[in-house]
Amino acid sequence: MSPKLAMLLAATCTLPVFSQRFWYVSALTASASLTSADGSFDEQSWLKDADPPTPERAAAFLDCEGLGQDHGFWPVFRQALLTEGVFGETTLQLAVRKWTDYEHFQEDLFRRRDSGGEMIMTVPGLTFANGSAVETRIADLIDLPLVLQKAHFSQLFDDPPKWGPEEFAGFLACPVGFVLVQYVIFLANKVRAQLDPETLKQYWEAMLQAFGSIYSVPNYVLDHSESANWGLTSTDIAVNINTEPGVYYPRYEDYCSRHPVPPPRLTAWHEDSTSLMALEASGPDFSGLCAGRSRIPIALIGEHGPVNLDHLSTARAALKEACGSDYQDSTVEVEEGHFFTYLWALEGTKEGDALRATLRISWEEFWGEPLTISRGRTDGLPGWTVAAAVSALRGFAKREPLLRRSRLQICCEPLWLCVLLHAAVGSGHLLVRVSMCLLHAFAHVFGEEELPAFWPLVRALGADLLKQGRLSAAATISAQMLNYQSGIRPPYVPALSLHVAASAQYAPASSDVLFFRFRLPGAPGFIRILQMLTAEARAQGIQFARLVIMDASQKSLSFTEISRFRALALLPHVPYAQRLPDVFALNSPTLVPALPLLHKYVWPYAGPFCGRTDSELSQSLDPTAANTSSHPFSPFAFQGKVFQPDRFDEDRRYWAQYTEWELWPHLIRFRSAREMLQLATMTQEEAFTVSSRMRQHHEELRRSSLRWWRLASLAAFRT
Repeated sequence: MSPKLAMLLAATCTLPVFSQRFWYVSALTASASLTSADGSFDEQSWLKDADPPTPERAAAFLDCEGLGQDHGFWPVFRQALLTEGVFGETTLQLAVRKWTDYEHFQEDLFRRRDSGGEMIMTVPGLTFANGSAVETRIADLIDLPLVLQKAHFSQLFDDPPKWGPEEFAGFLACPVGFVLVQYVIFLANKVRAQLDPETLKQYWEAMLQAFGSIYSVPNYVLDHSESANWGLTSTDIAVNINTEPGVYYPRYEDYCSRHPVPPPRLTAWHEDSTSLMALEASGPDFSGLCAGRSRIPIALIGEHGPVNLDHLSTARAALKEACGSDYQDSTVEVEEGHFFTYLWALEGTKEGDALRATLRISWEEFWGEPLTISRGRTDGLPGWTVAAAVSALRGFAKREPLLRRSRLQICCEPLWLCVLLHAAVGSGHLLVRVSMCLLHAFAHVFGEEELPAFWPLVRALGADLLKQGRLSAAATISAQMLNYQSGIRPPYVPALSLHVAASAQYAPASSDVLFFRFRLPGAPGFIRILQMLTAEARAQGIQFARLVIMDASQKSLSFTEISRFRALALLPHVPYAQRLPDVFALNSPTLVPALPLLHKYVWPYAGPFCGRTDSELSQSLDPTAANTSSHPFSPFAFQGKVFQPDRFDEDRRYWAQYTEWELWPHLIRFRSAREMLQLATMTQEEAFTVSSRMRQHHEELRRSSLRWWRLASLAAFRT
């Protein structure tokens, strides 16, 4: 290290620290970026309208490479980070130089503002109808965030202008550099300077806000650095954004090894269902069900069509096994009826058409308005009381012919509907499956004032159905969350998607990979990066597997069509999704994000799992059952309304262990978009090996789950 730089770093007063003006800019940057990204543009449309990326776009967006001779700083700075690390002499010198330029840029803005002037800047990615660029007047620092963030999105989706090295101190051309340079300066202050706690807190806030403006806007959870060549990932950075003087973790893995989390506590359903084990030991008698009955009426109660079909096919298979083994009658037929059900991904498929034909009542017909905003729900005041809903369900159950004579009633989503149905008609022939959060969408339909009337009904359902073995969970994390909220922990019985297995099996007809049902906010950006990397690789003579995008604007593919791809790729949007059992039932090799990339997708939009996109009321606890769970971390604290990438890492890691994305074996897990493309380019022999292992695991799940379904169905039939 040169004497000059050593002296600079040794003296707190001369170290390039964040000024109060800088902190103000960064705070405004984050708050404005969060607001604009949540609602100011349509990512799906942007992706659809984007031109095919050139080979140079990946290098420009991910690495700030190839920006022109005027931007020679960025390749040199990136190389310094790669070879010397954050505290390398060259790295620090370059960061100080760039930050000095940025301070001068700020000073110029302040001079313009103080003199009553203004600065005109082109807004990246925005044009008028005639094609001319949109310009904005920068009269105050609050106007800067839109420009910087739009520059970042423009690099991703558009053909950005050739920004000069003086515009935003060169950061418009390299928005990711705004975070990386700032990170080097921040760590130099945090680790090597002797700062008082209040000053360090201010610098931490500034760094966190800048990180959020580029890396962690929740509905743009991009693979920024994971596929880039800076030598740092976003998680490497996030674990160091804190106010611990002198503490530094070179890699995210170093942080994890210093902060381990306990493994998940998992039990098999037969360990938790003593009543069903007693029933099995007594020699279950299916004669009342199987002898002389032509069609068994089954009511499927829940808003999620794909889940209803899973329940129907699984119940049918369980009954077929029971009657076939004991009564030599494997031709069990059922008469199904669906209640309150949306088709969702089944729209346009033969399965969806069949469900629609047996839909007895829609959600809107009974409740008066749609369940979700995507279906047209308004933000009006709640219109129901718990007592009125129970009364209405009781009256409907008495009038509805199939519901009245059904021998099996399978209820699932939303779970509070099952609680109310149980209160309305009793346990009857009811089976309840837990998938989503207990109080998902409860705030809109009922409101907080109805919780005191609701909790006793939850306790009654648990005391009744859990005791009889007629309550189970399709999602591991949902069972644990329900336990945390109410003291009720249903056994875990995985979904099987047997209707999918019956309709198609893995039969690849090409080397193409299908991006399967990716409809979530972060997917367009991730796909755009995949397209950039593919173009870059092609120019270098590298041929990745061809990706076929299954998006919302196209017709739904049948499972037979899906089975013909060599592999599938999924971006999870919540901790549990019916898509996963579907692809396992197909035995199609499936690529999913690995940790820590998985965190970017399963948590930011996990509203159905008590997450930040639902009302905070969904995280309410039964006051008589609070803190009944012995988990070391709350499943709710890290899912607050404000997304905090610098906090709750242990919480996220702990609870990710309870997601099927982590629990289920034989998934092909990728840590970046670049690695996904590499893994997707598997040989057919490799794909068949994975498929065979998936088939074996699915058969193990089938045997275990159908055992529960046979016994639980018998328990329901006998009442």
